Amino acid sequence: MAGIRRALKWSGGLLLCLILGAALAVFALFRTFYPTPPKADYPPASDVATRQRQDLDYFRHYLELNRSYTPQARAQAEALREEDLAKAGSFSPAAFDLAVARMVALSDNGHSRIHPGGQSRRHARLPCRFYRFADGYYVLRARPACAELLGAKLTRLDGRPIDDVAQRMYEYFGGPRNHYDQFAVPFFLESPPLLNAAGLAESPERLTLRATLRDGSEREWTIAADPPDADAPRAYSDSYLSPQRLESEPADWTALLPADAALPLFLRDYATPFQSGPLADPAVYYAQLRSNDDEPGHPIGEFLARVEREILAGRPRVIVLDLRFDQGGNFTKTASFMKRLPTLSDSIERVYVLTGAWTFSAGNVSLALLKEHGAGKVRVFGEPVGDRVRIWAEGGTLELPNSKVAIGYATGLHDYAKSCFGESGCFWIMWLYPTHVESFDPDVRVDYTFDDYVRLRDPVMEAVLADARKRD
Repeated sequence: MAGIRRALKWSGGLLLCLILGAALAVFALFRTFYPTPPKADYPPASDVATRQRQDLDYFRHYLELNRSYTPQARAQAEALREEDLAKAGSFSPAAFDLAVARMVALSDNGHSRIHPGGQSRRHARLPCRFYRFADGYYVLRARPACAELLGAKLTRLDGRPIDDVAQRMYEYFGGPRNHYDQFAVPFFLESPPLLNAAGLAESPERLTLRATLRDGSEREWTIAADPPDADAPRAYSDSYLSPQRLESEPADWTALLPADAALPLFLRDYATPFQSGPLADPAVYYAQLRSNDDEPGHPIGEFLARVEREILAGRPRVIVLDLRFDQGGNFTKTASFMKRLPTLSDSIERVYVLTGAWTFSAGNVSLALLKEHGAGKVRVFGEPVGDRVRIWAEGGTLELPNSKVAIGYATGLHDYAKSCFGESGCFWIMWLYPTHVESFDPDVRVDYTFDDYVRLRDPVMEAVLADARKRD
């Protein structure tokens, strides 16, 4: 009995040590890669100059938290901060936003950025919404003041070519250029105050847009901006592709496509983050992820478990995994699934992964793991993803106390081409998921144009199915 008691005592002590060790490891992980910004402890400010000085003083913590700066870029950002402190009080709200954005953009990292959605709600905004297709920027949603432009292609803004405006505003965002074009430029083009502060628009209250209508004619419209709206829908421009009404969207907004349009599969039921099932050909199984995390009412673990069951039961020869609108989340919730997918059933001959500029963050971890463990079965179709093979991610958000500018900072190094083990900032969890991916470029590039959209086509899926038939 004494021996049993000693064994139980020893095993209990060992278990306690393991639990304490795991708890300490989790604590260290969160302290290292998810630090909380310090409290902004400033007295109430009654004038603009003091409020801006306080925000710029607090911004120094961002320079400490955001590890994606090179030493040279951090020094340049600090020099700009000192210059801006001397000019505090002279910035309009929009100009102050851009002053901060320019310092952030010097890190040139997709996860280190001012959150453009919040920025758009702080400033006046046009009563139309834009989306970037492979052939340019088009109006997909409008209020009555902008309704004539529905379906029009933007060519000039206050006399400047749209591409020139996008290039100039890149100074205030940084990161991969194609992700910026898709993710951030529509917000800039819709904001007279920000464009005016950047010296690209004549007025902070209106813009003159030159556009090509669907009949080929060109016209100009001068459109007044709506006032700032803190309650505007929390939506990025990918949501405009669906004619479904957005959550909290006022009734006077009109979408280009009718609500009952026969949308291609990848645009259907856009409010649902995950969808899957066999196509008309039961040998082809389709799954779409717009996130790598639980979404309200949609636990991702349950979705992935169902996908596995359906693949094992149906034994498809071809898997199509659609990551074109996967903007990330928690990659650890999908990593094991991605590693297993290519060999989940011995029936699987090919796995097609669909990508685009919205494929970002954890969406790219999924792609890296599929390529790493795909046993030569994985082919990538579509447009290039929105991030690089070596990035900084993790981190959190810092909010300036007075302007409420919210800025993402990155703390963990990810390298999908080789292990970053031994490098400062290497994200520990990536040691569990090593990959050796030289490029995220698609094997077959297929662009998505405005004509594809209005004709309700999915050229990427068409190319995939044609390739699958050719290989039968």
